[in-house]
Formats: sequence, structure tokens, C-alpha cells
Amino acid sequence: MDYAAVGPWRELARLWAGDGFRFRFNLRPGRTGWMEKGQVGAAVLEERQRWLGGAGPQAFFWGPGAEVVWTELTPMLGAGLRELVWETGLPEEQARRVAMDWAPDFLLLHRSGPGEPLRWVGGAVCAASGWDPTEKLGKTVMEIHAPVPGLNEGLGARVDRFLDGLKPGEIWERENWGLAASGELNLHPALGRARASEVGRLDDLWFRLEEQAFVALPGGDGVLFLIHVRTWPLVEVLELTGDRDAFGRMLASMSPEIREYKGLGAARCWT
Repeated sequence: MDYAAVGPWRELARLWAGDGFRFRFNLRPGRTGWMEKGQVGAAVLEERQRWLGGAGPQAFFWGPGAEVVWTELTPMLGAGLRELVWETGLPEEQARRVAMDWAPDFLLLHRSGPGEPLRWVGGAVCAASGWDPTEKLGKTVMEIHAPVPGLNEGLGARVDRFLDGLKPGEIWERENWGLAASGELNLHPALGRARASEVGRLDDLWFRLEEQAFVALPGGDGVLFLIHVRTWPLVEVLELTGDRDAFGRMLASMSPEIREYKGLGAARCWT
């Protein structure tokens, strides 16, 4: 997996194709390499190590059930990451050490028993997209998504069915996107970054892509959720895709609640 910096690609236009904004699941079989250390830019690792080392808001999380999920996960890691596990002590220390050399953020999801929902029990979040992970630890997937206007109503049941049906070892992936005032990876609210609504022109915004992957673990009660963030100036993305008008229509079709949630301002519409 190439986690290093690359430019945007033309196919990103599929994320806003159609007659207006809507939440899309758009799952597909995962690429190989998600579980490998992969190619990573030095600047990304330096930033991850800084956050995980205690600078800024909390970036590492460990709660009841995390050790069970981590123990099932470690045999699935690529050789480069397993070496980091072998040279470290307790599972919590292993997970933090791996997070410092693995580009994606990861969430460990655990089901406490048959019929119980999956809950977020641990992981590393160094590139939060405007949310505070400390508020989400221990919550179910539906509870985590509750602040997103219309998401649970539109996709919640489908997401739950998908997670319940994942087979051990399977990897599925999808993409999510957002807009930001800068190309910074970590937009944790505690850092006080400017919101997209504070930017005057559409061409001054940054496009924020989340590459996401879901991995079912062998025991059947754990799921690994990976998030790798890339950012580019929005103008570069729109020039490459040639879909500026479609993108503008999609923004204009957002409800005020969605625009406010995404940091665009309740009545914001750029031209």
C-alpha cells in the first residue's frame, strides 16, 4: 500500500456524481497492502509520533475489549509491523508503537457477546476530521454517527448489516470526503483550526479524502476500521476531474444541517 503523498486522481469525481448530495456507502473489495507498513512520507510519521507522544489532544485510546481485538489483529499485520510488535511489551504498548509507524489511523471495534453491537474500544486517531475521539470511546457505530444529520436514517441499518456479515480475513474499502480551510491532517477541535466556512472563496479550500477499510478479525467479535487521510488544494482536484459544475451543484444541494456539520456554514454556498 502506498501511503506516501500522491496527487489527486480523476476518478474522485464519482464521489459527487449525480443530481445532488447524498450519503454513499460505495463499498468495494479492498486493495492488497492495507495491513502492511507500506510507503509512508517521513513528515506524516513525524507528525504521528508527535501526537502519539503526547503533544496536543489525546491521540491514543485503550478501553475494555481492546486487548482482545489487538491480540486477534496482530497475526494479520505485515512483517514490518509485526517486527514492531515483537520488540514491544504489553498489547497496549504494542498498539501505540505500531501506530507511530503505520500511516492510517485505526479503530478497534469489539462485540462483547452474541447479538451485541460493535463498540469502539481502542485505537489511534492522529488525523481527526473535526471530531473529538474522547467523546466516542465505548460507543456503538450508530452512536458514533448520531451527530451526522441524516446518516443513520439513510445508511445506519445498511452499515450494521454489512459489519455483522463481514467474514474473518475479508477487507472492504470505501472513501469519504470533506472540505477544510487548510491541508493539515489533524483537525481535532481542541487545536482550534479554522473552519471551511471562514474561507472566502471555493478555490481557497482544501479537499480532504478519507480512504477507509474494514477488516473482520478471526474471532468473529472484532473489526478493524482503518482511515487514511490525504489532502489537496480543492482547485487541483476540480481541475483534474473537470467536474467543477457538478461539484458546485452538489454543494448547493446540501441541507443547511449538513453544511453546518461539515463546517461549511449553515447557509454557505460558494461559486
